[in-house]
Amino acid sequence: MEAIIEALGFDPWTFLLQAINIIIILSALYFLLWKPVVKALTNREEKIEENLKEAAAAREKAEEALTSYQQQIDQAHQEAQAILEQATKLSETTRQEILAQAKQEADRILEQARRDIEKEKKAAMDNIRSQAADLILMATTKILARNLSAGDQEHLIREALAEVERLQ
Repeated sequence: MEAIIEALGFDPWTFLLQAINIIIILSALYFLLWKPVVKALTNREEKIEENLKEAAAAREKAEEALTSYQQQIDQAHQEAQAILEQATKLSETTRQEILAQAKQEADRILEQARRDIEKEKKAAMDNIRSQAADLILMATTKILARNLSAGDQEHLIREALAEVERLQ
């Protein structure tokens, strides 16, 4: 085995020094390059995670705002619907009141017209009676003036009474 080691030109002290050199270089590379690169990658990963969390929070906030706005829009629609229903009810109530007032006014006018007609009818009947009385008086005067017989007088009185009844 020694022959193989000598044939390869293996020197244990050179090997040991080269191994120490490699360990020093790897240690230097580890502290000078690996740690800063890992630290930079870790920082970048943390920043990306933080940005993702912020984006998720912003998205949740936006969704909450959207939900809030949607609720406000729905509430506004409900309020508008309620106002429309209230306006419809109010207009219907007003229409009913106007119709009731118009009916009352028409009934009042009709009743007043009936009273006026009754009054005019009574005045006309009084006028007719007055004219009938005048006619009877005239007939009586004529009868007295002509010296009619009793039968003629009775006949004239009956005609006058019949005329009065016909006028009533």
